[in-house]
Amino acid sequence: MKHGALTASALILAAIGLVGGVMAMEEKPFAPNVDVNTGAIRVPEGYTEWPTLGTWAHAHTGEQLEMIGPGVHEYHVVYTQPETIAYYRTHRRFPDGAVLVKELFNAETLAMTTGPAVGHGTTIKGWFVLIRDTKGRYKESPLWGDGWAWSLFNADDPTRTVSKNYKTDCIPCHTPARELAPRNAVDADKWIYSFGYPVLRKQ
Repeated sequence: MKHGALTASALILAAIGLVGGVMAMEEKPFAPNVDVNTGAIRVPEGYTEWPTLGTWAHAHTGEQLEMIGPGVHEYHVVYTQPETIAYYRTHRRFPDGAVLVKELFNAETLAMTTGPAVGHGTTIKGWFVLIRDTKGRYKESPLWGDGWAWSLFNADDPTRTVSKNYKTDCIPCHTPARELAPRNAVDADKWIYSFGYPVLRKQ
């Protein structure tokens, strides 16, 4: 009798452990910076330890060019998880849960021995964060759609987005990417300026 009771108890505990494990898996965010209950996203902690996808330089234009002269206005440095790069190289598309973090830096241009107008990043202005969503999550959120979650953050608060609606706040800046994307790219991936990220090319 005691042996049977012990066996039954062990089975019950194992079942509880299995259910608990399944629940834990279901509750685990598919991306490290997503609130699974609300779909709210934040700038992921430790992202600067991820590989750099690429860097963009924005030159002075208009009045800045006239007043300051040639130089760099902003630097944009883009990071992603190492597994995202590995997946993209193999499958030629971004995986579910891929996170792209773009740091927005003010820049300064100096005359140096290497050139008359050499720019470098200075203080951070904020972040733009994208998360690949292949399952159409959070359909009620105005920041989720077209295969991604989209959010801009100011430098003073990496946890609270200033974006209101991705269709008006984010899509316009990514529309040119679609015109430059490979024709055989996954439709949602055409929103990304992948041509500017040499690290995604097959090695």
